Amino acid sequence: MEKTGRRTFWASLSRALPALLTFAACVAAWKIISLFYLPVFFPGPVVLVERMVAVYSDPASYVVIGETLARIFEGFVASMLIGTALGLLMGLRRSIEIFFDSWIMVLLTFPAVCWAFLTVLWFGLSQAAAIVTIVLIVFPFVAMNIWSGTKAIEKDLVEMGRVYKAQRWLMLRNVLIPQLLPYIFSSLRISLSLSWKIALVAEAFGASAGVGQKLVNWFQETRVDMMLAWGVSFMILMVLIDLLVFRTWARRAFAWRPQVVA
Repeated sequence: MEKTGRRTFWASLSRALPALLTFAACVAAWKIISLFYLPVFFPGPVVLVERMVAVYSDPASYVVIGETLARIFEGFVASMLIGTALGLLMGLRRSIEIFFDSWIMVLLTFPAVCWAFLTVLWFGLSQAAAIVTIVLIVFPFVAMNIWSGTKAIEKDLVEMGRVYKAQRWLMLRNVLIPQLLPYIFSSLRISLSLSWKIALVAEAFGASAGVGQKLVNWFQETRVDMMLAWGVSFMILMVLIDLLVFRTWARRAFAWRPQVVA
């Protein structure tokens, strides 16, 4: 038992070693390059950490981050609901699929910056502008993903449910949703990664407060170090949400599946 544990430890260490060496090399190169610039233009790793500590040492920063997180959450939830419903309808109804197929591609290719400008013109400098921008950009990706998943489900199970005249809610809960779970979790992670990036862009154009506005303010003062402090720290926060919430949820949802050992 002890030998097995040691083998597992060394096997895990050998797999992680290349990533650790790559990370150390990147940090070393970053440090060397930063020596040729002023800290305000190209901060080194230590300077950046100090700036991030300064940001989170200010209680007002948590209010700013909370406003941005609220916009991200509202836009994220609305995008998932709209995109999932539309994707299901497109996968189950041929007429709806034909109608929305081209429109989904139009929305996917429409520039995100244009949506940010348009929502500011429509809603002004308000909470709605950022949320609507997130929804307009993110929900087509969700709809496309769920649509693909719906087209790939086992048709025999659906037909069997129809033969036995199963209710629509029963079919949705016991037949469609279990088969769509991989696509739903994929959509959740894609939506989160897109939502927070779009939220910052939308706030830069159409909000009076938020992390996006902080980035604009520091840009106007040519403080790259503070821009990176806000941007990197917020990125770390989003990664933690993904790791602690979505990945944990996905592991529990798919605990029944056998693990593939490389």
